[in-house]
Amino acid sequence: MTARFATQLEVDQWDNHIIANPDSGNIFQTKEFGSIKSTNNWNAIYAVIDEIYILILERKIPILGNFWYTPKGPGITSVENLKKLIPEFRDFARQNNVFAIKFEPELLETPIIVKDLKKLKLKKSKNAQAANTVIVDISKSIEEITASFSSKVRGNIRAAQKANVTTEIVPISDKNCSFFYEMMKQTINGRSHVRKPEYYYNYWQTHYRAGTGLFMFAKIGNEVLSMDFITVIGSKAARKDAASTRDHSVRGASSLLEMAAIEYLKSINIKEYDLYGAPPSSQIKNPKHPFYGFGTFKVGFNPQVTDYVGCYDLAVKPTAYKFWQKYGERITRRIYYILHHDLYY
Repeated sequence: MTARFATQLEVDQWDNHIIANPDSGNIFQTKEFGSIKSTNNWNAIYAVIDEIYILILERKIPILGNFWYTPKGPGITSVENLKKLIPEFRDFARQNNVFAIKFEPELLETPIIVKDLKKLKLKKSKNAQAANTVIVDISKSIEEITASFSSKVRGNIRAAQKANVTTEIVPISDKNCSFFYEMMKQTINGRSHVRKPEYYYNYWQTHYRAGTGLFMFAKIGNEVLSMDFITVIGSKAARKDAASTRDHSVRGASSLLEMAAIEYLKSINIKEYDLYGAPPSSQIKNPKHPFYGFGTFKVGFNPQVTDYVGCYDLAVKPTAYKFWQKYGERITRRIYYILHHDLYY
């Protein structure tokens, strides 16, 4: 096995390499995401370990050394893949004064996989990205996809069509970003942290310029009822951000928007549509969960919630990591929030 930094030519063609990884690519491992996080106090590192292309986000922690985080990575599909990577990854990290690595592979959370991760001496840590989600297989025909929706979703789509709700892809302009951001804040309504508008504008527009992101709006006349920000990479798409109004009596605009998104994504050969984020499968029917409403909407398109393992840490320098785990991460995140009024990850 080999571990090295990517060449400039490889970085220039990074997304193509990511798509060729065993997991077929993830939007959080793209060059665009590295660029976005580079403006958010992270250092983006592009590495190749055992022919797996890995975006690493780095922060320097006083006294302890460097901390590495691989968002939704490495792009492997089994614990065996990860087991092969770890020795070389650990040595590579040591050479770069790293005391810990936070992994976030999209491995299914099963008792066997969790047990295997513990055997690799990985420590469960706080999740950074959504570990639970709803994924819609859109490789089938539109008729088969629609038939798999709940009767409520199909009824909502028909109601929106009858009310003359229309959908369209719109430019990710400053004006549309501002409109989206304000409606998104109202939709979330304090249930989770909303970053500063500058972060979202940069996020959305960076992907838009690269051709890896788009806005879709559902409207009646000139009034916007629902909107999605969708990312695409390879054969996969994700509904990364969404918002909708609660002030209009028209039923089903959000459901119709998802139907329109699926039709468009199929036209560009997308096979998998991740609705991104849901309560864990064990909590999907719990009305007290803060994301119960979001989850209820999404399982109308697929009743199966996908639970991933989330984040696991590899201690490269055990003593430094022990301090980080017990005190350092909590203190660092608190100080970061005070200074920047933003999430650490």
